[in-house]
Amino acid sequence: MKDYQPDDFDFDKALGEISQGIAKPNILICGATGAGKSSVVNHIFGKNLAQIGHGIPVTQGITKYERADSGVVLYDTEGYEIGTEKVAHYKDLVESWMNEARGMDLKNQIHEVWYCISAGNKRVTDMDIDVIKSLKVQKVPLAVVLTQIDNVDEEELAGMESAIRKYCDVEFFRTCVSDDEEVLTALKDYLQWDALVDWAIAHLDESLREGFIGALQGNLASKRTLINHKIIPLYTSAAAGIALTPIPFSDAALLVPVQIKMSLHIMKTYGLDQTLGNLSSLVGSVVVSESGRLLAQTLSANLFKLIPGVGTAIGTGVNAVVASSFTAAMGYAISEICFRCATAIFEEGKEINFADYFNSKNIAGLITEWFKVSRRG
Repeated sequence: MKDYQPDDFDFDKALGEISQGIAKPNILICGATGAGKSSVVNHIFGKNLAQIGHGIPVTQGITKYERADSGVVLYDTEGYEIGTEKVAHYKDLVESWMNEARGMDLKNQIHEVWYCISAGNKRVTDMDIDVIKSLKVQKVPLAVVLTQIDNVDEEELAGMESAIRKYCDVEFFRTCVSDDEEVLTALKDYLQWDALVDWAIAHLDESLREGFIGALQGNLASKRTLINHKIIPLYTSAAAGIALTPIPFSDAALLVPVQIKMSLHIMKTYGLDQTLGNLSSLVGSVVVSESGRLLAQTLSANLFKLIPGVGTAIGTGVNAVVASSFTAAMGYAISEICFRCATAIFEEGKEINFADYFNSKNIAGLITEWFKVSRRG
């Protein structure tokens, strides 16, 4: 195979193209002052989206927060003090702005609404009910997020939930953000963070789910599912397109840029692109070296017999089946290694040596594993 060097690849340009290709869902965050909106956002997305940088006022009382490195756009309402004269104004503001947003193109419409109610108030107010009902009329997916449930007892919480069911008839989710592990342990059976995320994903258009899932803090299982079912197939199709006219093994380096970009896309989805510094070039080097090794093995028929539909001899060219299988195997290997890195960093709080994960031995073993599993399947 002709030489291909990682230095030949523009990593920043590729990451920019990947980011531009990801559609971002718009989420409207509502609720009274002190309802814990920022805590909910930061817990789920792991970034101070509403604090870092400058929001853009879209109308009086509603601010847009968007970051280039996040896959969601937040619209935050200014909140209101319960019982003040601002209450009626708040309802009119949200209702009129939602009506205006409905007339915009799909990219600028609101795709979901999260209405936060603090359990610390120990009641669902008439204002909450009125705003929720007015939002339901907009036919936009709407969920109530009950925050700060550590401030109520079981009976008080049940009463608030009963009021939401009776007067609002929307789905709701119990949440609490606390640094006290004892509090979180005591609330373990009540907290519904995962259910809220699952609801949000399920109620987004398919075209918007990648942005949302990629923006999540944690939720690595959802990210791996997205990668396996959407991202890797995107690049296997591109590889197959290159080889629609079988390419000589000597020109198989044409596949390497596709595989490097796929690797970057996978890294970005796991949230590793902003964290790992020079990992991009490390992954590029591993992909290049393993592409050469794998094609050498393929040429000697060690792996051809493991590719469904190919058999033990295909001549001297790389056809679409081989190119797509070859790229899928590489994608699986990179995804699994990124999953392990992300687990260690984000869930276990470890400092890791990335070269211990991204090396030829690990990649080769996972690639061979993919071929064997595919053959059995």
